[in-house]
Amino acid sequence: MKFQYFKKKSYSGGFLDPDEILADSTSSLSILHSSEGKLERSLGALPLFIFLFLTVGGMAYLGLRAAVVQIEEGEAFFAMSQENRFLVRSVFPPRGAIYDRFQKPLVRNVPSFGLLLDKKEFLEKGGDLSELVLRLESLLRQANIPLPNTELAALIGAKELPEKVFLVRGIEPEALIALAPHLDSFPGVQIFETYRREYRDSFAFSHILGFIGKVSPEDLAVRQELRDEETVGKNGIEAFYDEKVRGERGRKIVEVDSSGNETRFRLTQEPRRGSELILSLDGDFQEVAYRTVENYTSGNKAASIVILDPRDGAVRTLVSYPGFNSNKFGSALSSEEFQAVLKNPLKPLFNRALGGEFPPGSIFKPLLAAAVLTEKLIDPAKKIYDEGFIEIPHPYRPGERSVFLDWKKHGWIDFYDAIAYSANVYFYMVGGGYQGQQGLGIERIKQYATVFGLGSLLGIDLPGEKQGLIPDPRWKEEHEPNDPLWRVGDTYNVSIGQGGVKITPLQITAVTAAIANGGTLYRPRVLEAFLDGSGVEYGRVAPEVIRSNIVAEEHLAEVRRGMRRTVTSGTARMLGSVPVAVAAKTGTAQVGGSLLPHAWVTAFAPVENPEIAITVMVENAGEGATVAVPIANEILKWYFENRTK
Repeated sequence: MKFQYFKKKSYSGGFLDPDEILADSTSSLSILHSSEGKLERSLGALPLFIFLFLTVGGMAYLGLRAAVVQIEEGEAFFAMSQENRFLVRSVFPPRGAIYDRFQKPLVRNVPSFGLLLDKKEFLEKGGDLSELVLRLESLLRQANIPLPNTELAALIGAKELPEKVFLVRGIEPEALIALAPHLDSFPGVQIFETYRREYRDSFAFSHILGFIGKVSPEDLAVRQELRDEETVGKNGIEAFYDEKVRGERGRKIVEVDSSGNETRFRLTQEPRRGSELILSLDGDFQEVAYRTVENYTSGNKAASIVILDPRDGAVRTLVSYPGFNSNKFGSALSSEEFQAVLKNPLKPLFNRALGGEFPPGSIFKPLLAAAVLTEKLIDPAKKIYDEGFIEIPHPYRPGERSVFLDWKKHGWIDFYDAIAYSANVYFYMVGGGYQGQQGLGIERIKQYATVFGLGSLLGIDLPGEKQGLIPDPRWKEEHEPNDPLWRVGDTYNVSIGQGGVKITPLQITAVTAAIANGGTLYRPRVLEAFLDGSGVEYGRVAPEVIRSNIVAEEHLAEVRRGMRRTVTSGTARMLGSVPVAVAAKTGTAQVGGSLLPHAWVTAFAPVENPEIAITVMVENAGEGATVAVPIANEILKWYFENRTK
């Protein structure tokens, strides 16, 4: 009874032991033939018939369903499959970062988003353009996203849509989160990912760094490698070195769903990151210069400041005031903001430091002084009596006199005092000749102005430079048909930087730098070096000499002596508070009519071994000594208190 629990009852009424259960039926003769000892039994015909019926029926159903799907619903499924299609798209790398000479960041990339309109998808879904624009404008306002200044309005009047219309750029991730759920109801509108440029102190650096914007038809006409969907440098360094910082686009194959969103992709060509730039610019110095002119003018006057290193032509500071918000231009500038910039009478978009052609007034005199000594027309120690004017016969009214005024009566003055006190009479006489004193004459004046770089482009690596003008008899004949004859009075006016003379603040700074360094005219440059995508420096830019030995050092030394006297006892005495010795020349350039004159000062320091040459010009502001000199004084003091040991 011990193992009865494990026994099995047989059909004959007895029990089978466990070891008998698996016994082979042929070796157990005592077991009934009908059933005992068997492991297999026939299922019979019915189960087999049922199994075959179900198998054949299932296969028939699947075949029939496949036929129905292929024949009756094939077009619908094919259309759905086409909505998930494969496209080849460009992959644009982030633009290269930009640094100042101390490798402090001036421009960096920030992930950003935008909206584009895909023409094909828009038309396929039967979109209404006017309705889309109105609804999209409303949605953008609700999401506090600035409306683009032209894109949406231009859509309605467009004769033909381009393949892709980039509607909005510069959408922040937080704004996109609020916007994205609503975009499914806008046919053809897609989200794209990009980078926006973030500029340090965007107003102070706006003209030198520039900004980026969407590719225009004009861009495409000039540069075939560009694509509609990318951005391009529009001004400043961003424009001049666009091909370097933009890098090379890659390619990817993407699968997009019916809403135009990427579901997956595969890169077929890696994008190559753009080069990074190290500039010769001193970022802190740039900000100091901009804020100084802003404070002194109360934001009510246009002005320029250019600072060069006279040892190699490197640009340390370049300010055109007022600037503009480069962080908004090309991306998130609203129509109202754009119109406000355009209507500003001070013209914030105009780079006056490079493109402003202004009468220089008396800051032209050091150049003329160097020419006079080179031509040996006067001994610098010789004194001329300045009674406050000279007069010559009137060209049109016999018996009358034409009078050329000085700003005051100076009495007996020599070469150095003429520079220091800005004596017009002295320069009338040595420029055009008077009462036995031989003058240079207009041809030689223009010759020396030309070798100092005036009247031509210096070739700075920024867009927008203008060449200025040194008028001569041929110019007058072409441009003043009512009075085409050049007279000595015209030469007198040119000799003091008036009478049609036009220069840029950059040009006069280059002249001052050449006087300071002993006669070498350098090409001004903003770029210092390139960095590759890994941050390794390459392509350091060497100084480039435009012209050397312009004037002998012995003559330039005398000019520098006169400019130093301008600070010690002349019209720029305020600059005596700078911690090092400064040499300078002031200017008050008449512009005609009721407008105030332009206020100028140009200077270099230290007098021995100069490190910087600076020009400050404030438009229609008054006298150089009272307006421009205080600005230069603050800037120079900051430099020599913070940038020298």
